Amino acid sequence: MRINKIKVAVSSCLLGEAVRYDGTDKHIKYITQVLSLNYNLISLCPEMAVGMGVPRPPIHLVDDGSSIQAVGLDNPECNMTKPITQYGNEFAEAYPDICGYIFKKNSPSCGFEDVKVLNTHGQYERKGQGIYIAAILKSLPSLPVIDEEDFLDARLRDEFFLDIDEYSKKVLL
Repeated sequence: MRINKIKVAVSSCLLGEAVRYDGTDKHIKYITQVLSLNYNLISLCPEMAVGMGVPRPPIHLVDDGSSIQAVGLDNPECNMTKPITQYGNEFAEAYPDICGYIFKKNSPSCGFEDVKVLNTHGQYERKGQGIYIAAILKSLPSLPVIDEEDFLDARLRDEFFLDIDEYSKKVLL
């Protein structure tokens, strides 16, 4: 076990915290029971951090013709794009020593890739990236990231760990 553990950020719901819009979690025991032995896990939920609360009305990604916005599913006037983006920027500044991030798949905040986006024709396409992760990766483009589905694949998980170790050599000099 490392004395000074490498920091890995994890979507709070994957750590068993009931922070999802419907008050549930998506706990992955491997993360809390195994990964936590060798890494310092940092729990983060951008939607909670910007004050959306639990339970909360769900948001989704919408292409407004010029950009992708995170807006209320039932209330399009509720636009959370700016606060979630700002929180992503604040994260990147506050945690320059984070060496990896495990995100919640398909989340309009945290989904790494192929997140549903409502296009200008009123149809969903799997082409988006969560608003929060987009902000983080703009500031930290080489940060190793993985979603929980890929994390459950042993080969991809092992590659992620190798990426973390390589990244940590650059960041934690």
